[in-house]
Amino acid sequence: MRRPIAASVAVAVVAIAVATTASGAQSRPDKAVSLVRELKEASGGAALDRPDGFHESGTVTRDGRAGVYEYWGDLRSLRSLGSHTIAGQTSVGGFDGKQAWSVDPNGKVLIDASPKGVSAARLGTYVSIGGYFYPDRFPAAFSYQGRRRHAGCVYDVVAVTPKDGDTAELWLDAKTHRLMRISAQADGVQTSGDILSYQVVDGTWIGFALRQNEGRHQMTQQLTRYVYGPVDAARFSPPPPS
Repeated sequence: MRRPIAASVAVAVVAIAVATTASGAQSRPDKAVSLVRELKEASGGAALDRPDGFHESGTVTRDGRAGVYEYWGDLRSLRSLGSHTIAGQTSVGGFDGKQAWSVDPNGKVLIDASPKGVSAARLGTYVSIGGYFYPDRFPAAFSYQGRRRHAGCVYDVVAVTPKDGDTAELWLDAKTHRLMRISAQADGVQTSGDILSYQVVDGTWIGFALRQNEGRHQMTQQLTRYVYGPVDAARFSPPPPS
């Protein structure tokens, strides 16, 4: 399953990637690694290894305001770019592998190369492109957090911390092993995202309808297009400072 929560970096990095803590439950790395392998098999297996990148687009509603978004992900180098337009205002955000950057609706370019900003952006990109499918490409620490219930369903929860990144929790359906939910905390604000439906694209399971909560903020996403293919590396670089 690709891009389990929000799509655009302006959404994904800000909303989920700034997570800083995982559950304090007893760590079981062997169990966690086994579950992540099962997650990959349930999500397309070897079909996930073929693409170099992807581009998606769709609609987004945040706090009742509707808009559209686009997102590009590099599956080989942990880079991302996203944009969203809501109520006529467009924001863009990216991660080039070394620094996070954004362009606000007024065209102002902001660069964040701080350890905290890069750590958050790294996790946001990692989660958004499904980096846990590629442990050889994108090293990460996994630990099993036990079984939990949410909305009447049972999940196996795995905490994941990509190298030099923050931590998030992956909630895998106990029966299908597919990713259905992600949770994290950012500066005391609980953030969670749920996959509402999947579609199969080139043999891989992609979350096409998603719901996210960031404290008091709510957002839903509906993909309308998802295409695998290489992405020009230049796309992930920030524009010249304004």
